[in-house]
Amino acid sequence: MRIRADQQLFLSYLVLISLLTLALSVGADSLLRRHLLGSIELELRRELELGRVVYDISPDLTPDSVAVLVGTLSGRRVTIVDPEGRAVGESSESPADAPIGNDYRNRPEISAALENGEGRAVRRSEQLDDEHLYLATRTGRGDIMRLGMPLSDISAALASVQRGILWVAIGAVFLAALFSFGFSLAVTRPLRRIGDAARALAAGDLSRRVKLEREDELGDLGLALNTLADELQRRLAQLEGERAEMQALIDSMSEGVLAVGPNGTLRRSNPAASRMFALGSRTGSVTPEMISRRPDFLRLVSMALEGQGVPARELSTGGMSLLATAHPLPDGGAVLVFLDISELRRLEGVRRDFVANASHELKTPLTVIRGYSETLLDPELPPELVGRFAEIVKANADRLQRIVDDLLDLSRLEGGGWQVEPALVPLDPAAREIWRTQTLAEKEIELRLDLSQGHEEVWADPEAVRQILSNLFSNAVRYSPKGGVVTLRTRDGAVGQHVQRAGDGAYAPVNRWTVVEVEDQGSGIPAVHLSRIFERFYRADPARAREDGGTGLGLSIVKHLVESHGGWTEAESRVGVGTTIRFVLPAPPPLPSPSL
Repeated sequence: MRIRADQQLFLSYLVLISLLTLALSVGADSLLRRHLLGSIELELRRELELGRVVYDISPDLTPDSVAVLVGTLSGRRVTIVDPEGRAVGESSESPADAPIGNDYRNRPEISAALENGEGRAVRRSEQLDDEHLYLATRTGRGDIMRLGMPLSDISAALASVQRGILWVAIGAVFLAALFSFGFSLAVTRPLRRIGDAARALAAGDLSRRVKLEREDELGDLGLALNTLADELQRRLAQLEGERAEMQALIDSMSEGVLAVGPNGTLRRSNPAASRMFALGSRTGSVTPEMISRRPDFLRLVSMALEGQGVPARELSTGGMSLLATAHPLPDGGAVLVFLDISELRRLEGVRRDFVANASHELKTPLTVIRGYSETLLDPELPPELVGRFAEIVKANADRLQRIVDDLLDLSRLEGGGWQVEPALVPLDPAAREIWRTQTLAEKEIELRLDLSQGHEEVWADPEAVRQILSNLFSNAVRYSPKGGVVTLRTRDGAVGQHVQRAGDGAYAPVNRWTVVEVEDQGSGIPAVHLSRIFERFYRADPARAREDGGTGLGLSIVKHLVESHGGWTEAESRVGVGTTIRFVLPAPPPLPSPSL
């Protein structure tokens, strides 16, 4: 059973006061008894001396007469014993009480008086069965005179006094109980407040404070607890801020971070890691095998859990290339960091392909130019071949120039060196002007315009529109059969889903779009190549493309120009039927309503 501090204090005071009251009662009884007994003994001794004198000066009187006389005068029991111990005189009127002739030498006061001349004893009387005080002395006649007084009166007086002391003690204990109860409550109430505040602080309620207006040690204790709570709250707020800052930093990292416990189960993961390994919000029961079953990943986790720091190493999982490092934690577990380098590896592949393709594309005309140039240096070369070889050299030099120009344009587009300067561009005159620059005499290809109402114009950079149409018309003419038709078609596009890059590089919302399609009746492109035809130097039919003089960069330039306007490109094709290149540009903004 748990006893509170106020109850302990109350019971302690109550027991202490009760013991003090009991001690005072016992002490008072002992002192009072001793005092009364001393007073009675002194009085009895004077009476005994008086009786002895009467006995010594009255030799004519018998001992029994003297005993009766002295007993009558003093009111005491008087007994006279001769030297042989026989009672020769007795004041008691009842012979049964003190028979004459009995041997009194076995009484301690008589034996002491016979030996020393005086004797004293407090004992129970054998005849009266009551406690008496006895004093004895030797008389001048050689006999022993003894006076006895019963102590029942003293006991009664002491009992009365003890009853009074008892009632006083009960009252004192009651008052002391009230006082100790109030005092214990007054003393322990601040302690209870301090204890409640301490428990609240331990439970996490850091706003709890102790309200004590005292100038003693309890007040100092409450003030110290409040100061501790303030400092603890400040420290926890600081730690919480640092933790939130650290969490925000980890969550904003592009690197994936996994924290695993000593048993390998997942403790925490940041959003990047959740995306990499498709974890969602799962933690706690997720094992390394549930994250990835790749042996290199499991080996990485195992090494980190064994306490080894793992330097950066590349691993593949889920179709991604990851650069992974691992660091063991002091208390067990480990932290694993993953950097997604898939895009970097893809760009490295694109760079390698670009270098290889560019080298191959540049090597072909350079080889032709070099070969025919060496042939032209032959002085015995027939004149009719000189002109034809010179034309071949010029054609390849022109092709080389176009490749270099397209590479420069593409580099400028990708590097952000070109900014869109939108204007209202009518598609009909722009398309016809560009069409006239194409080589049409050999194939007799017809251009058809199918411009829907409200989409005869686009809001785009005029030079960009001309370059887009020039590249698309060039491809369409190159792959269309003789007598074929190339169609330029427009229609309404999506509304309010994209943004347009303005001339200053900022983005503004676009509410209307125009879908522009260039359709030819050529041989078509197999479906396996459609997703890659907008890549640099990619050719669905490389041999035929080089024969037609294409650079392999036209569609890539078209894609970058359209995306610079916030649009997008796509292609549809059916082998043997034709190909449609579709791109989206902003439509002209609506004209303001005329004011009435």
